[in-house]
Amino acid sequence: MAKINFKQYTFKSVLIHQLFIAIAVAFAISLPLTAIPAFFALNHAVDSDIKNLEKESYGAVHEYLNTGWQPYNIDKVYQQIREKMPGAALFLQKAPEFLDPEVDDVVDPSTPTTATFQRLIRDVERNERVVIETNIISSTINAAIPIKFQSQCLVCHSQEVKTGQVYAGALAGTMVLQVPMSINQVSASSIILFFIVFLTIFIIVATIITNRLVQMNLLVPLSGLNERVKRLRLSSHEQEIDWERTPQKMIEIDQIDESISAHINTIKGIYDKLDALVVTEHETGLFHKERFNEVMKYELFRSHRYQHAFSLLLIKLVNVKVLNSTAKNIEIEAPGSKFMVFGEILHNDTRETDMAFRLEEHIFAIVTPETDEVGIETVKKDIYNRLINSEVPQDEQRKIARPEYEFTIQIGHATYTGDDKTAKDLLKEAVVKMRDSEEITGRYPPSNQKKSQLE
Repeated sequence: MAKINFKQYTFKSVLIHQLFIAIAVAFAISLPLTAIPAFFALNHAVDSDIKNLEKESYGAVHEYLNTGWQPYNIDKVYQQIREKMPGAALFLQKAPEFLDPEVDDVVDPSTPTTATFQRLIRDVERNERVVIETNIISSTINAAIPIKFQSQCLVCHSQEVKTGQVYAGALAGTMVLQVPMSINQVSASSIILFFIVFLTIFIIVATIITNRLVQMNLLVPLSGLNERVKRLRLSSHEQEIDWERTPQKMIEIDQIDESISAHINTIKGIYDKLDALVVTEHETGLFHKERFNEVMKYELFRSHRYQHAFSLLLIKLVNVKVLNSTAKNIEIEAPGSKFMVFGEILHNDTRETDMAFRLEEHIFAIVTPETDEVGIETVKKDIYNRLINSEVPQDEQRKIARPEYEFTIQIGHATYTGDDKTAKDLLKEAVVKMRDSEEITGRYPPSNQKKSQLE
């Protein structure tokens, strides 16, 4: 299986990610486009509210308080202001010089609103100027307006005028108000405009990003996969199957690629078995014993024709020890599997020029072309080294518990050097040497401490 060295993701996760990006981009663009005009509109609305507040307050005070600071006149002031500014909270309090707490109304700071009124009254009494506070969060305007004596008021306060307590412009009292801002319409318009702009930008950005997503992550990989499939030819098993597993970033496409690769490998395995079935064993990959005589005749003829030596090597599997429970279980399920394992080792580690056969359950033969007496001695030594140093297949390496065996073998050989020996003569000679040879033992899979008894 091809190694994946990059992060994979599903189409759903990528689509959600792209949608979040589109939302963020649309929000980042829409917010300043709507917030800046809304800010100026809000400021204009607040300024208009303040001007209107001062105008209406002064108008009501001048109209009704000119005839005296009487409860009736104060009620008229309240009435007129509430008619012009519905929802306003009002309070009118005399200046400290004229205030009689037992007779006149005084702010009771028992609620947040009246506590604010008391603070504003003190500020006006200290500075004798209009105080305006705006609260965007609560959408209210708090105002404190100084009420000063006009020239026409001096007639009613002749005694205070003589003492200098009352004069034109002197502070007579303070009007405090809390009125709602007229920004609801501005806010609603801003919200509507924001969503219109946001939706428009979101559709544009999402369309661009989604098109790119589908094009780059879906259509292009699918197109590449389609081209690879088009080049694939399965019309004849003799042809090379041009296919290689290619991991894809998109998991859905990668699963398609993996599925196709699995089917291709299955087909390859079928073709390989069809090619080898008639001449080799299915379990070990060794040549059938029926081919042994044909090969021996062919090598005798070739060696005699070209005056080249060749050798026959016989290997007897004297004993097999099953070393762990995994191997025992396999042997119980498939009796004789230990001989198959030994045959597979020979098949995997035999030189490409040599041909290995299984003559009997525990007798194996190797025909080694172009090999004389010196060469076959080297091969005999190599057989044991190959056994104990045999590389464990990748699929076996991945297993947590692998079968373990200990093999004891005898090896004999015969070499043809151009004399009149027949195939039977060579086989008899190899059998005799095999029986007389010393038994040697090796472990599979190889232990960490590898040994060679032939050195």
